Amino acid sequence: MRIVAAAYLHLRRALPRCAAVAALLLAGAALAAEAKAPFKPDAGTPSNKTIIEHFNIIAFGNEYTGRRYDAVRKWRAPIVARIDGPAPDYFEDYVVQHLADLQKITGHPATLAYSPRILRDKRVPKGLTAKSFNMFLLYYPIGELTAVARKQLGNRMDDSLKRLADGASTCEATLFTKDNEIRSTVILFPAERPKNHMRACVVEELTQVLGLPNDSPSVSPSIFNDKSPINELTDHDRLMLRMLYDPRIAVGMPRAQALIVGRKVLDELRPE
Repeated sequence: MRIVAAAYLHLRRALPRCAAVAALLLAGAALAAEAKAPFKPDAGTPSNKTIIEHFNIIAFGNEYTGRRYDAVRKWRAPIVARIDGPAPDYFEDYVVQHLADLQKITGHPATLAYSPRILRDKRVPKGLTAKSFNMFLLYYPIGELTAVARKQLGNRMDDSLKRLADGASTCEATLFTKDNEIRSTVILFPAERPKNHMRACVVEELTQVLGLPNDSPSVSPSIFNDKSPINELTDHDRLMLRMLYDPRIAVGMPRAQALIVGRKVLDELRPE
């Protein structure tokens, strides 16, 4: 998996502006309370001290560019996702399930609001417009994927597309931010990938675009380790997500402060 961060780009369909988002906000408020509940991780989960060290690596680094970030990057607006392309039903099911899991963990609203199947079944939420979306899941054969990505983003994902075509990565994502707020994301899924790869892609990409974009072989057990066979969220990963979306860790919070606050959040979630 590769993820690239970019300055905010005003996509034609960038920000949620529909009645359906109000329902997401209400659902998120209820889930936020659940996300603060005590956590009982598996016995193999690292100590809170180690998880904070891993959070420093994953939230503030980028394996591809080598860049280190000085502030927290996360979403404020509800995530409203759409699938474009001839995605099989199982792919959509993976997306729906994982968005629901992420919402439950973080308390942050996230939903799939549009797909060819949703359109076919006449389940598109009322009030949805082209500007309602901020997460774009592009599922096409690699040749068509290249054309669609270039039409929407120009050459901004050409490096990602090349890695996908060469087989150097399985799927790719780009974050668009403004003042450290994640405003939108585009995720590329080549249709040629087998079903089991698609499951791993959905779990990893949708998790990382929440604001944990890095990968490292020193972070384990975790989906944020490309050397590991793990393809589902571990308790280690869930704790980092809950910490990131705790309201005490704000968009733009300096890294040093976020690590101090994060340790306090962890110690409350999981007293040692």
